[in-house]
Amino acid sequence: MNEEQGQAYDEVVARGGRVGGPNGVYIRVPELFRLNQELGNYLRDNHISARLRQLAAIVTVRHWNGAYAWGAQGRDALKAGISQEILDAVNARQTPILDDADDQAVYDAALELADTGSLSDASFEKAIAQLSFNVLLDLVASVGFFTAVAQAVSVFEVEPRPEFTATLAP
Repeated sequence: MNEEQGQAYDEVVARGGRVGGPNGVYIRVPELFRLNQELGNYLRDNHISARLRQLAAIVTVRHWNGAYAWGAQGRDALKAGISQEILDAVNARQTPILDDADDQAVYDAALELADTGSLSDASFEKAIAQLSFNVLLDLVASVGFFTAVAQAVSVFEVEPRPEFTATLAP
């Protein structure tokens, strides 16, 4: 690392930030590395619950085939209360059985966002009615964030950690 990269890295480590995965790539551009840390911090503590965020994360990273991101987000999804059955269904590109209306709204919106980059008027209205404006806004931001993460780890071939138990299906 050059001096500026090292300084950014040291700042993030001192704050207890995340330095693995895509951050190993982002550090090449220290300002991107710092901004990514800030956005990630916001997305971990906002209007959307950790469980719903992780549901959106696994739908998104599965869509983009980010192997490292799948391992990390699969692990975090299980910790947040997403069942192994839901994780396996998403990994197999099958529609999971979701008994909770918020789960279903997040799954549907995240899948449509990943597939099309937008929501139809009907999907938007359904998501707003179920989730609220602020939760939907944070959901859209989360899908965008995890899209960037999945693409970065794929493009720059960041390998999943050996301790990740969730492996991306072919």
